[in-house]
Amino acid sequence: MKLLDTIPEISSEPLDKIGKDCEALHILFTAFDFDLFSLLEESKTAKQISDEIETQLHLTEKFLNALVALQLLSKHDGRYTNTKLASTFLVKSSPFYQGNLLRLHAKGTDNWSKLSSILKGETQKEPDGRFEGVFDQNFILAMAEGAMRGSLHRTVKEVSTLPEFQRARKLLDLGGGHGLYAIAFSQTNPNLEAVLFDLPHVTEVAKEFIAKYGMQDRIAIIGGDFLEDDIGNGYDTIFVSDVLYRKKDVLLGSLKKIHDALNDNGSIVLKHWLLNDDRTAPPVSVLFDLKLSLQGDRHYIYTETEYIELLQEVGFSSIRVLDISSSSSPSAVIIGRKEV
Repeated sequence: MKLLDTIPEISSEPLDKIGKDCEALHILFTAFDFDLFSLLEESKTAKQISDEIETQLHLTEKFLNALVALQLLSKHDGRYTNTKLASTFLVKSSPFYQGNLLRLHAKGTDNWSKLSSILKGETQKEPDGRFEGVFDQNFILAMAEGAMRGSLHRTVKEVSTLPEFQRARKLLDLGGGHGLYAIAFSQTNPNLEAVLFDLPHVTEVAKEFIAKYGMQDRIAIIGGDFLEDDIGNGYDTIFVSDVLYRKKDVLLGSLKKIHDALNDNGSIVLKHWLLNDDRTAPPVSVLFDLKLSLQGDRHYIYTETEYIELLQEVGFSSIRVLDISSSSSPSAVIIGRKEV
């Protein structure tokens, strides 16, 4: 057989992309180290940039060209400036800044590097106590940045059209984190009294966002662990976003607590990532499901069918599902009613 008699029938491009993604991530984080995107809201030469960040000129120019190749910078007549992508998501002063979220993604690479040993049964140490070390300020800011990518806007747009939301007078944002959903719901429904419930140290971050939007008089805050503590009662709507990735027994307990805290004909509104029934798609959810499992056996991503069955098991009815997914956020809103 001659060497050139055979050629692959498919492209290796998907494999190349996997390998190159790691390189791109390191280049991006190096740009963050120098706060480069804030410097390049106006165009500058490689020499100007090198002088400002105190780096070697010849390497800096190659580095800047790599950022151009990644479509994060543009280059015209030897001058560099941010692309619209970078200006929107990578400049700290932008309302859509994603730096904390991108760093959070990278932070999880330690567990990925242990995947082989974890598959063989190596036990992972799970967080103790109330997760102060996990849900720190950077984590909460990262979750806020993720919401501002568009999932917040899509969720509130869909939920605000629901008759039960329009009738609601008291809403609980359970595990509300940064508080952006409570803020947006309150701004959408002027008759709404909102309550945000989360761990005490998390609510300190939420208070800053609530003050930023001038909503101190519209949103009450309760600090606690919803897995253990009383969450109150008399709610017309309880909204829960991306916090019920728990094993079935824990999740059922949380759903029962929510059911009990609602008024008759009150509604639960879940906004979570989903898997298909085969648990093989969408890719973002599949990888997230595996990533959570690398941190211990407490966490689990559910399918739409599983969520519906769990809600029915604790007494919810009239269950509907709204698709609000995007390529980066395969979410759905699931609504159930507590019937009399």
